[in-house]
Amino acid sequence: MSFIIRKALLTDVAAIVQLERAHVDDELLGSNNQLHAHSLSKGEVIQLINQHWFIVAEEQEQIIGYVMAAKWSFFSAQPLYRHIIQKIKFTDLEGQTLSTTNSCQYGPVWIQESKRGQGVFSALVTELKKQVSNTFPFMITYVAADNARSLAAHQQKAAMTEIDQFSFEQRDYCLLATATATVNGI
Repeated sequence: MSFIIRKALLTDVAAIVQLERAHVDDELLGSNNQLHAHSLSKGEVIQLINQHWFIVAEEQEQIIGYVMAAKWSFFSAQPLYRHIIQKIKFTDLEGQTLSTTNSCQYGPVWIQESKRGQGVFSALVTELKKQVSNTFPFMITYVAADNARSLAAHQQKAAMTEIDQFSFEQRDYCLLATATATVNGI
């Protein structure tokens, strides 16, 4: 497979919004039909591209995957993220206390189902870390505890470490963090 990894452009907004909707629909079709984050609107995608970090994987002029990261202020109005922000205050990674000033929220990440397992995830996360490292030494995300495939990908391919577990509205999650400085290409 031949794909390229690049920063998202404003001309990608319509495709990203469509893929984001597909990602949310996939999540809602999961085992418990719960989603605690919201689907990104067109305006939010534009804001993420202009003011935060949005990376896409492209193959034959089609976006086959994306990942984004944002400052905590972007998400702070949502109850789930407010809960995570409170948890971050009591965690550390690599001997450093994590905070909203030395970390950003990473995710969601979405990869076209037929392209999974082909290196797209690792390539997206590697580029995102590179872009974020100029501003934040750490990225933090959460993954549903029952999503074993996503947890394995984040821990093995994105070098993320579980820093906490929590429950929110009757669903269990793992809180994961990683340093943005690349180590061994990850």
